[in-house]
Amino acid sequence: MGDQLKLGAYLTNLSDLDLLENRFSAEFLLWSIWSGPPDENPSDDLVLLNGIYDGDVQRFERVGRQAVTDGVWSLYQVRSQVVQRWELSRYPFDVQRLRIEVGLNNPMTPVGLTVVNDWAFPSNPGLTLPGWLLEESSAFASERTLMSDLGMTQAQGMSLRRQPTVVFQIPIERLSLLAFMPDFLGYILAVGLCCLSLLITRSRDDLILAAVVSAGGNYVFIASKLPVTAMNGFIGNLQLIFFLGVLYVVGADELIDNHLSNYTPRVSTLLRMGLLPSYLAFTLLGVYLIIP
Repeated sequence: MGDQLKLGAYLTNLSDLDLLENRFSAEFLLWSIWSGPPDENPSDDLVLLNGIYDGDVQRFERVGRQAVTDGVWSLYQVRSQVVQRWELSRYPFDVQRLRIEVGLNNPMTPVGLTVVNDWAFPSNPGLTLPGWLLEESSAFASERTLMSDLGMTQAQGMSLRRQPTVVFQIPIERLSLLAFMPDFLGYILAVGLCCLSLLITRSRDDLILAAVVSAGGNYVFIASKLPVTAMNGFIGNLQLIFFLGVLYVVGADELIDNHLSNYTPRVSTLLRMGLLPSYLAFTLLGVYLIIP
């Protein structure tokens, strides 16, 4: 590997987190320091390797260049949508790591990339992202492995190429309480309807049906705003707990009313008194155990 290009960035804005389309938008200032021959400066070949090209939105424009003690300093204004693979199995208790990957447009360029210093990715102190808590950002040198020689013959047995990159990363934590109540109101209503079905036995069937519809509608609502992979984690387990609770309420109530009451009225009375507390205890315990 030849000379190294040092990179740093200053994050100015984050927006448009799209969970279904796996992307977000970022604006930042990117600077480079090249200590090699000025006429071989590769800074203008830098690109966002995980950016989405959109001529109306994307911007990667040099706004400054001058000689400094360490070499040639260049400054770029960057705005782009960025591909992000969300990890949503813990939703709404998830933490995401937004990654911006910068590299050279030509993966064959024999130039190493590194960061300017330990604090190479500061952000605007006034930057906020509604519904999220921004944590400390970081930057580090990395590489992409290309599972191909790209048509260039290499040494015997070598079929890989490694492209140097710099990753700018900022962890964000969802404010779960802000998301839990509006997103899971249908489940909360369903549990309340199941409790009412145990108190108002003459309307049990109607209340159970309403509870199932409420929970099903909540599931459809969440599925419309999240990718299907999110249904395998906390949300899927919550749905399972609810439907097991419905089976428990219907089965236990039927058993007590139509079977045990004919043989042991006193025992059936005691069991009925404990049915509601046991349902709530099992439901709350199940929810507690699946919270990440």
